[in-house]
Amino acid sequence: MLKANYHTHTFRCGHARGEDEEYVIEALGSGLVELGFSDHIMLPGYSEPGIRGDFSLFFDYINSISNLKNKYADRIKIFTGFEAESFPMFFPYYRELVTNKTVDYLILGNHSCLDENKKVVCHFSKIKSPSELYLYRDLAFSALQSGYFSCFAHPDYFMSSIRQIDHDVKKVMLDIVSCAVNLDIPLEINLAGIRNGIKTIGDEKRYVYPTELFLKTCKKLHAKVIFGQDAHAPDQIDDEVANMKAIEMVRKYDLNVVEYLSFKKN
Repeated sequence: MLKANYHTHTFRCGHARGEDEEYVIEALGSGLVELGFSDHIMLPGYSEPGIRGDFSLFFDYINSISNLKNKYADRIKIFTGFEAESFPMFFPYYRELVTNKTVDYLILGNHSCLDENKKVVCHFSKIKSPSELYLYRDLAFSALQSGYFSCFAHPDYFMSSIRQIDHDVKKVMLDIVSCAVNLDIPLEINLAGIRNGIKTIGDEKRYVYPTELFLKTCKKLHAKVIFGQDAHAPDQIDDEVANMKAIEMVRKYDLNVVEYLSFKKN
């Protein structure tokens, strides 16, 4: 049984459903003792409909989770966070959120790259070249080394469209896991990838993530891993099938699991 989850979205992002309190009730029913909300971060001066909530929803989100913290304080620990990308132009904003304790934590979700005009120039679920692969790695390095992030969500997200595991892919995976180990940042075993089922990618049938290469690399380097449900609906909190498959994975590879997330204070 999982004891904590720090990867929980809300309807504000535009691709999740359910009221905030429904996630808490589901967490209580599943036996969680800690629940972290980490919706896709609302960014000032930047709109990305269907991916993240508009910045106008920022205080509604903060206040809603704060109210739930107080309401359920005697039953479960609730934390306020965001899943944020490695967008260097927004790093000062991230720093402000963490140092001012506006949020309890940030987790890194390295989905895309912005240019200086705030235009998405690369989606890392659709990597098309070695240069994009190494861009994923380098942006991840920048974020992890910033000191703002407490966890790296689906760190093998870049494997989503990788049809062949070659030297470059292995190197990027090794570099990312090594960086996390050196900085003592847990890497997420992402349950959304498990819930989405086995896919045919190239000649291989596998989860989009977590991948075998990721799990083997974590074992090799004794990396810390943590479960993340990446819940976009309340009933995903207590998905027993996905939860058990994730537990079986970490047992199979004898991974170094941390049950609770330690928040970076920068």
